[in-house]
Amino acid sequence: MDTLDQHIELDSDKLRINNSIKENLITAAKWARFLAVMAFVFTGIMGIASLVILIAALSSGIPSLIGMGLGYMIVTIVFIFPGLYLIRFAGSTEKGLRSNKQGEFDYGIQNLKSLFKFMGIYTIVLIGVYILIFMFASIANPRVF
Repeated sequence: MDTLDQHIELDSDKLRINNSIKENLITAAKWARFLAVMAFVFTGIMGIASLVILIAALSSGIPSLIGMGLGYMIVTIVFIFPGLYLIRFAGSTEKGLRSNKQGEFDYGIQNLKSLFKFMGIYTIVLIGVYILIFMFASIANPRVF
């Protein structure tokens, strides 16, 4: 009798996805798909701009322009990942919820986790870069700060 009570108690602690949660996640997936498409469009535009800058820099031989073109290219490559994570989240989550496939749903949620992890690391790196810029600027011209 003890094991039956434990089993019932454990089952009552399981996570359940009701229809309201399911519909909210499907709506979130649709918006994620839209944002992913926009991310890919703007990343493509940024990639084309970086190529134009690099071509202009190489033809003119201006070192700062070459650095700017390479910087844009690096940023373009880095920003492909959030779009990928978003599109994978959108597709797998919606597909998993509509077909009740746990594996698909899990893969979608894993990509959402990866997106948040990427954005968190990106934010930390960006804060670090801003701190370094501030430090170098204050060393280069202490009267400004």
